[in-house]
Amino acid sequence: MHTIPNTMQHLATNIAPHAQHPPPPSLAHAAWARARARATCALSGHRSRHSCRSRHVKALASCSQGISNGNIIGQDTQLRTDKFFQLEMTVHDSELDQYGVVHNAMYVVYIHKAREEMAASIGFSMTSIARTGNAMAVLELNLKYYKPLLRGAKFVVKVRLVQIKGTRILVDHIIETLPDRTLVLEATATVVCLNKDYRPTRVFPEMSSKLQRFFSSQDDDQFTSYKVLC
Repeated sequence: MHTIPNTMQHLATNIAPHAQHPPPPSLAHAAWARARARATCALSGHRSRHSCRSRHVKALASCSQGISNGNIIGQDTQLRTDKFFQLEMTVHDSELDQYGVVHNAMYVVYIHKAREEMAASIGFSMTSIARTGNAMAVLELNLKYYKPLLRGAKFVVKVRLVQIKGTRILVDHIIETLPDRTLVLEATATVVCLNKDYRPTRVFPEMSSKLQRFFSSQDDDQFTSYKVLC
């Protein structure tokens, strides 16, 4: 029997790359240990980088929140329930219906006028908003009538801010006769801010800040307003 030289055996191994030749146990164990170490290291590094990024994002968020809170009044500012803007008015003959009392539609005009005067008194107007291309609109208005106003009657319209949330401003109105302060009407309006495409947008920041500052202040002399229109 002829024996195959070692060189021929080596050549046969090289030209059969798919032949199964398991490595010695010691080499296999060493390779497995190295692979496990690399995987553990990679996983640890991933977690470390992820943790670092998370801490960085949280730090930036905290910083932004601090800047925001320091520069504007938040929408969760505590508003005073007893803080009103008051506008005194007088009934004109052109505002009466066929029964000699103020026409129901006129009360909407009265409360709208009071909101406009309130806005002007704290530093912004509907005209200035319109110049920017933005707008404001009444989304919902609920009225409850108690007593009609008569020819020549003097009355007061009281306006109170209830809430600012997202795109909406919730406002209460009360109309009372003068000088006896008999309740005439209660109304709640939801006003929305609109962008240049007449789509709802968040309440304009400057307006929100001024409204909340006005209706949350404890300084009655400075912030409780009373205006008379003939």
